[in-house]
Amino acid sequence: MCYRLLPLTLSLILGLTPVVPSTAQSILLPDIGDPASVYFGADDEQKLGLDIMRRLRDRGAVMDDVQLNEYLNSIGQTIVTYADQNGAPYTFFMVRDAGINAFALPHNFIGINAGLLLATQREDELAGVMAHEIAHVSQRHIARAIADMKRLSLPMAAAMLAGAALATASKQAGQAAMVGSMAASAQHQISFTRVNEQEADRIGMQLLANAGFDPQGMTDFFSKLERLSSGEARNQIPEMLLTHPRPESRAADTQDRLPVPAMRQAGPRDRKAYDLAKARTRVLLTEDNRTLIRELETRLTSGNFTNEAPERYAYALALRQAGRYDEAQQQISRLQRSDPDRLAFRIEAAEIALVRGDQAQAWRLFEEAYRLYPDDFTLAMHYGRALSAQGDPQRAMRLLQPHLRRHPNDPQLYATYAQAAQRAGDRAETHATMAEYHYLSGELLAAIEQLEIGLRNPGLSPNQEARLRARLKQLRAEAIAQDLPVSKRTTP
Repeated sequence: MCYRLLPLTLSLILGLTPVVPSTAQSILLPDIGDPASVYFGADDEQKLGLDIMRRLRDRGAVMDDVQLNEYLNSIGQTIVTYADQNGAPYTFFMVRDAGINAFALPHNFIGINAGLLLATQREDELAGVMAHEIAHVSQRHIARAIADMKRLSLPMAAAMLAGAALATASKQAGQAAMVGSMAASAQHQISFTRVNEQEADRIGMQLLANAGFDPQGMTDFFSKLERLSSGEARNQIPEMLLTHPRPESRAADTQDRLPVPAMRQAGPRDRKAYDLAKARTRVLLTEDNRTLIRELETRLTSGNFTNEAPERYAYALALRQAGRYDEAQQQISRLQRSDPDRLAFRIEAAEIALVRGDQAQAWRLFEEAYRLYPDDFTLAMHYGRALSAQGDPQRAMRLLQPHLRRHPNDPQLYATYAQAAQRAGDRAETHATMAEYHYLSGELLAAIEQLEIGLRNPGLSPNQEARLRARLKQLRAEAIAQDLPVSKRTTP
């Protein structure tokens, strides 16, 4: 999939990652036949997905903001309910990139560029993009793409990987090298890509309707791409990408499919949550916080805005980033007077109290929010991080522990829990959860090492020892299957 209209580097690196020779050797692919029948096992998908996520995190490309990622998951999980399931849970995450792009990865990871969220005008447009990517996953398009890439010549694969390496060091140089190397293979892949994109469009619209979103959102977003691609931004788009397929063709194609089956009568979505997510994204993505603060001050003073709350929220966030904590607190207080139960405002007020050094106020605000939202993951992460760093680490562990089962693919959750366990003196939990953090970050050998260290702790209970040994046995088996340098014995 490519909605991208800005720098192409990240999208192309992601598309190329599965062709790394050492990874491709572990995937059983037939030499001929329908790509839909390719055998691409769950273990292969998991390894590829985690490996790509590790690389993204290493490059700082993943925006590990729990509020934004949970917002994306609130949309994505609603849609996924109506999609074909592939065994693994879906994980949606924000990418720190201003380009208009989204992509699906093995093991049901779906990335949404920050620039794409900012380019939408309503939540149904964002949901349309996410439904499209969910359809790619549910229809096994990733496995088919790997089969197709496998048939490229070694020199072409080498050229593409070289472009990816250049892109890591320099966006401009990498983009030029990447586009040049891909141009030669564009015709080879174009019809395959078009079929997949059309299928994802068709199924995505069905998913939107079933989940209670307006399917018109997908068509509206394609129309937006058409306008952008015909303007000044067109020169930034290689011609090969304008034909995969052309935005105007997709807009017309999806429009022809309307009306779709009647939308499910879902409960009303929270429009303000979408507006606040965009405001938060804008602040976290900016590279010039001072200029952003001046722009927000001008708009708030002149009244030149459509909706005051997201503008003032962005202003408060930018002020806190600038270290102007008293002013940030004043802005949040104004927002709370008109929307006192908004969790985003309650969390921000507590975080500001914490950085101002008023821990008593911070704990009071966090506890008030917790009484209102005892099961909220976003609150548990903010409150848990604060407690593990400056307060009661055992309380942090109690807050976070239930979420380890509910969010099994979140490495930041495991890292936060491990920090709390370490400060609480629970060595077994420290090493067990650090092992999961490394595993989810694609670092299998580091995960094994953490379990081995944990088993050398003389104070283990029988249950703790049994749990660590069982997990170590699982991870060692994975390492052996991947020909990694690890002993085959099952005990340290």
